[in-house]
Amino acid sequence: MPKSRRDKVISLTRVSKKDRAAKASHMDLVRKAAQDHAYCWVFTIGSLRNTFLKEVRDLWKGSRIFFGRNRLIAKALGESPEEEVRDGIHGVSKMLSGPVGLLFTDELPSAVIDWFETYERRDFARTGNKATQDVVLPSGPVMMRSDPPEALSHPLEPKLRKLGMPTELQRGVPTLLRDYKVCSKGQALTSEAAQILKLLLIQDATFQIVPLAYWEASSGAVKRTELTAIQTEIVENAAAGGIGGVGEGRKKGSNNASTGKAGRRKKVQGALIGESSVAGLEDEDEMDDDEMDDDEDDLEQRDSGMMLPAGV
Repeated sequence: MPKSRRDKVISLTRVSKKDRAAKASHMDLVRKAAQDHAYCWVFTIGSLRNTFLKEVRDLWKGSRIFFGRNRLIAKALGESPEEEVRDGIHGVSKMLSGPVGLLFTDELPSAVIDWFETYERRDFARTGNKATQDVVLPSGPVMMRSDPPEALSHPLEPKLRKLGMPTELQRGVPTLLRDYKVCSKGQALTSEAAQILKLLLIQDATFQIVPLAYWEASSGAVKRTELTAIQTEIVENAAAGGIGGVGEGRKKGSNNASTGKAGRRKKVQGALIGESSVAGLEDEDEMDDDEMDDDEDDLEQRDSGMMLPAGV
């Protein structure tokens, strides 16, 4: 029997948006961190993962990490010499563009740079990430990249065929009928390729923090760091595809949603990482709070005049 179009779940809940008091509280946290620490680092992240961000927070206890709304943080630090909370820190505000965050710490710059260069975590790539290697599977049993290699279990064979792989069951083992190329180095991963890599236990993404510059309280100067070729590539990918390294594959699928009703809603850009909590921050929006309130009133008036079909 076909599914009824009227069989839909309608949520009657409403989530209250953040008010000015919440934003002012975040700004106070940023100002306090600037007053309490001797250095402020500007960084970006390749292949953002919340799990690893929490790990970084635990490793940097005593320091403060802010990753969220750039405009709000810039306003808290001060965008001009007259507004800055400490001498020279307005230079950091000018660098808050794109997927960047701040680290307030008392550790010496040499120790911070060494830590940034050595800390990285491997994870499965997602749709839109650029492949870092060519992955070609030979004909025969589909093997996982484990130690020792093991064949995929037989219940996964229909999923492999659904993902486009020419497979069949032979003696209870998913088997490729011919060589199959999953991805090419440098190209954005499709949804199917990302799922295949995960099934094969191939981790093709690296969570890594790249320092861009730092401010020091003693001199009030903002100094840029020298980046390696790998770090430069991470910065370019993050700027082109967002914090999570999402490339063209995901952006194409989100164009329609951004131009419709959902485009008028605010989206979460990042999270505020503190010593004991990770709080989401709203993305930047060109309209001020008054204009947003007017739009919501218009939407409520329009919705109040609409009636649901009988039986819903």
